[in-house]
Amino acid sequence: MPIRLRWLYLSVGIALASGCTLMAESGDDADSASLPTGVTLLESDRNECAGAVAIDEDSIAGRRGENPLVQPGQNAVFDIDVPENDAVEIAWICVGVADADEETVECPDQTSHIRITRALTEDDFLLECYGDRVVG
Repeated sequence: MPIRLRWLYLSVGIALASGCTLMAESGDDADSASLPTGVTLLESDRNECAGAVAIDEDSIAGRRGENPLVQPGQNAVFDIDVPENDAVEIAWICVGVADADEETVECPDQTSHIRITRALTEDDFLLECYGDRVVG
């Protein structure tokens, strides 16, 4: 294989790898794992998925027409688009697994954001519900 072709493959591989890294750590909506100031962890749920986790678009604010994917090693925060006092049910499916069924996680009514944390080498992930805690 010519040296130029090897460098081309190496450059493409590095570019793709760095693009995935940037996508996991920066962005305006789901790609950043930063939560807004003042929200509180309301509930968490641990699940397993050997592939990518696809979140149902109906639960995510501003994401109509696409189901965001969270790959192993990525973390993401999503704004939740649910009318006030309605049940907050987050639907997800494990993409890339032959017998995957849609799963749901119920979050408290006060949920305004969810965070998904994926380990790079493990199949499990953590879905956390965040929002304003109601006292009273």
